Amino acid sequence: MPSKKYTNILPVFFYLKKSCYNHLKMSLLTQVTIFCLCLALYNAEDLQLGSGVNAQLGYQEIVKLGSVPLTVRTKNVFYNSNNTKTIKSISAVDIDKSKAVPTITAGGIGSSFVNVRLKSEKGKALNYLVQIFV
Repeated sequence: MPSKKYTNILPVFFYLKKSCYNHLKMSLLTQVTIFCLCLALYNAEDLQLGSGVNAQLGYQEIVKLGSVPLTVRTKNVFYNSNNTKTIKSISAVDIDKSKAVPTITAGGIGSSFVNVRLKSEKGKALNYLVQIFV
């Protein structure tokens, strides 16, 4: 038979156990919410090609095009090396975290030239940082 001192503690134990469970459940719900918000904020199309290790910044351009209603904005960023240095890394970072899409249409890693095409969503602006490392 349990002693009297343990029978008085059991209701408190079950209350604490339930309280801790509710706290963990809220904590898990909070964690899932924060994770979903982080995913929503990082919904960008960035382009990262090659490795910038031991590379110098050969070219940098900030592309800003305003929005025009019902129009897709496009911009081509050209880079052509004056010497025989080859491209080691290409980075196109969407500053506004929009759904604009960067693509390489010519040249690229291992070449001395590159053409990066930036295409916005319909009715949206472009705001990209394009960096080319040689």
